[in-house]
Amino acid sequence: MSTTTPDDRISTYNPVVATTQFAAGFPVFDNADIGVTVDGVERIDFTISATYAAGISTDAKAVFSPGIVGDVVVFGKRAPRRSSRFLNGHTLPIPDQNLALDTVEAEVQEAARENRRAHKAPYGEDGGVFTAADVGNAQANAASAAASAALAAKWAENGDLDVTPGKRASEYWARKAQEWAIGGVAGVGSFNSRTGPVTAQTGDYSSDQVSRGGGSVEDALDAIEADITATKGLLLSGIEDLLLSNNSGNPNTHIDIETGKARVGSVVVANLATLTKRINAAWVAGSGNGGLDTGAVAANGTYFLYALRKVSDGSFDAVFSISATIAGVNTALLAGYTIVKCIGVVLTNASSIIRPFFMNGDEYSFVTPIRDAANITTSLTSTLLALTVPNGVKVKAKLRFMFSSSATTNSCLVHDPAKGALVAGGNDHGGNVGTMQVAGGFAVGSDFVWTNTARQVRHAAGATAGLWVFNDGFTFPCGRIA
Repeated sequence: MSTTTPDDRISTYNPVVATTQFAAGFPVFDNADIGVTVDGVERIDFTISATYAAGISTDAKAVFSPGIVGDVVVFGKRAPRRSSRFLNGHTLPIPDQNLALDTVEAEVQEAARENRRAHKAPYGEDGGVFTAADVGNAQANAASAAASAALAAKWAENGDLDVTPGKRASEYWARKAQEWAIGGVAGVGSFNSRTGPVTAQTGDYSSDQVSRGGGSVEDALDAIEADITATKGLLLSGIEDLLLSNNSGNPNTHIDIETGKARVGSVVVANLATLTKRINAAWVAGSGNGGLDTGAVAANGTYFLYALRKVSDGSFDAVFSISATIAGVNTALLAGYTIVKCIGVVLTNASSIIRPFFMNGDEYSFVTPIRDAANITTSLTSTLLALTVPNGVKVKAKLRFMFSSSATTNSCLVHDPAKGALVAGGNDHGGNVGTMQVAGGFAVGSDFVWTNTARQVRHAAGATAGLWVFNDGFTFPCGRIA
């Protein structure tokens, strides 16, 4: 048998140059099991790259684009749940049993880690209740109290201690108290032309003095509170679950949307049960009904799916549109609904039916790989190639290549068009397929390549040759965090 060692399920990094990939360093059972903080702030703008064997990945990585610097913490955040149940009287395969125990172990390790981070009370006593302000101000308050106690002790021991030259503690502060009680602030006879005890009034501070608000401290605080609320809303924007899939009964025309949430700023909508929408019918509220904002479904089309929130009761719905932006969605049929966020995309084939796919986070995989190029000519001349991916947005295509050349030193480079026209070869910009070992034979390769908004990548070779491109899917970043 084998055992495991204690593990906090945390990996830390501190890159000083922009870095894109951060390994989890601990077993992962689902892409949703990983969280990342950068400089203490939890981030959701990353994707997960992982390969799974027997339900476990040991090479999971959080991938950022563009790269990041700072204090990076990759941590396990598996939501406790049961993903398998064994039937009475049936066989219990050892791999399944190990997987179930490993997932429980991971959840317990994370719970133990969080317990160690929590406030602790002595045995037999109840723990305290602390607000965020209590925790944030605790250190400063303790330091201030310690300084005040030290000063009070000095004054108590030596009443003649000078606090300013010629002014002893006991006498000086007694006189100050008398001045403030009679004359106003700090012994000054008047403040803003007012005498006697002073209370704050509108106009005591200008907007220039407080930098925010309409002129008073209260206005400034209100403005700062609004800023904090707006910033908090932006940090919380993202998608939780809401994965898409072909409907089992009508896979060619219907899409299922699983439960989850979408948030943009302060606007949140939750899908509490699987919702099904048709792509080949005009939008009508409710599951099983039409989902298209306008027109008819087209061949080889790209249809973005947007989460909707009903204004009257906050319920969830969704709409398909060829528009890659919320501003371009046709809202003629959507009266009473707010468009919250794009939650995914589906593609149609030459027969105007939905291409079969499945999702892992924001990564889409075609059930059957698509051959986007078959023995096309590639050469020194950099050439654009259109792929079967969403139109109107940049995506990261998951590609495999075959390459054949009569030159044994030849190689091919398939790359992001944003890089311009690169040159293939070891003495230039390299390659991601080749080099040939036997003239006229085949070399293979694979890569993740970003497209432009016209669904294209670029390819070039060190010499004229043949290229095959197989498309396994793509990553369309929607801000999904689980």
